[in-house]
Amino acid sequence: MTAYGDDDDWVGEPPEGRHTSDRAKPDFWADKRPPSIAAAGIGLVLLILLLVVLL
Repeated sequence: MTAYGDDDDWVGEPPEGRHTSDRAKPDFWADKRPPSIAAAGIGLVLLILLLVVLL
């Protein structure tokens, strides 16, 4: 028995709300760049900065 109760015992509408499929916007996610591109750009900038500092 937990002192705070169990969070999994709710009934009814989920806490995050309910959205119908007509409100979904898959194009929103299609336009996003993957984080790997940003990470590669940051890595390249850090590499160049390291070369400049060492020279």
